Amino acid sequence: MHRYAVAWLCLVGALMVSCGKKAEPVPIQGWQRYTDPIRNFSIEYPANWTHRAVAGEQFYAISIAGAEQRFVEYGEGPSAAKLEMRVIKTSAPLEQFIKEDKVFADDAYRQEKTTLAGVAATKLSYKFEAPDGMFEGFKVYAAKDSFITTVEFAAFGSTFDYYKPAVERILGSVVLPQVQAVSPRVDTLPKGPEPPSSNFVRTRGNGYSLEIPDNFRVKGIKAQGAVGGSEYLGSRLDCTIRVDILDASAQTNLEKIANDNRASFGGGAPQKVKLGGVDAVLFSYSPQKGIERRVYLAVKDKKLYRIFLTWNKQEEGTYKPAFERAIASFKFE
Repeated sequence: MHRYAVAWLCLVGALMVSCGKKAEPVPIQGWQRYTDPIRNFSIEYPANWTHRAVAGEQFYAISIAGAEQRFVEYGEGPSAAKLEMRVIKTSAPLEQFIKEDKVFADDAYRQEKTTLAGVAATKLSYKFEAPDGMFEGFKVYAAKDSFITTVEFAAFGSTFDYYKPAVERILGSVVLPQVQAVSPRVDTLPKGPEPPSSNFVRTRGNGYSLEIPDNFRVKGIKAQGAVGGSEYLGSRLDCTIRVDILDASAQTNLEKIANDNRASFGGGAPQKVKLGGVDAVLFSYSPQKGIERRVYLAVKDKKLYRIFLTWNKQEEGTYKPAFERAIASFKFE
């Protein structure tokens, strides 16, 4: 066949990963069980998947090592699948927690009642087209004994159906966090929010990367008018790093952008600084009593990068050094 004809067929097959080739799921090769050493929650996961855990809080497994960022930005990348279980100690009503935990717009979800480990639960299902086919997944929320437990499974490349039998096994294996009146391990329970780890890992976003404490998690977000973004947070939800990415093709003059947005960032004069080796401006202000914030603005490749460092004033000595290290590590890629 003529090479131009082949190219045309590749163009027609737009939902294929490549010409004549669909995304293939990673076969599951055996099972293992993770049991948390602090909260005693437990779940089964595919033995051949890469996994990690934050004791007392989270278990995460992924079918293709290194594909984690795709579940943050939802753009191009490997056709991977992920499993995540989180346990959050909170007094927030379940409905409020679910509302604040949503990543996509409300109309992207289908909500239904279900059960998880014998407890009444809410299931949010979602799916939409991605570069390699359908992206599909769900997240189940259950509240018990002052904990909210979430179990999420998602897959790219129209491979979700392949994993349905595995999903049933995974959900059936869940053991919720255990609360005991008297426990010999009571001294190992967290005394409060866990501070940022002194060990940092590099994580990548859309056109950038930075180093964050290895006990921080990444949450995909999308502010109004933004083309993408990520939030990096640990145990304290009032101490976070947030990166918003906005289209700056209509206005690339950083000084004008800063002046136009000055009122939104405390009204003070911006400071000229560098971010990832390019010119940037910095606003420092207090958005509310007891909260401090720095906002960096920089333009790169006709995109406006807006980075928020926010911390509780009482935790400044703990979080500010970690955030300064993170911003110093920021690179454009």
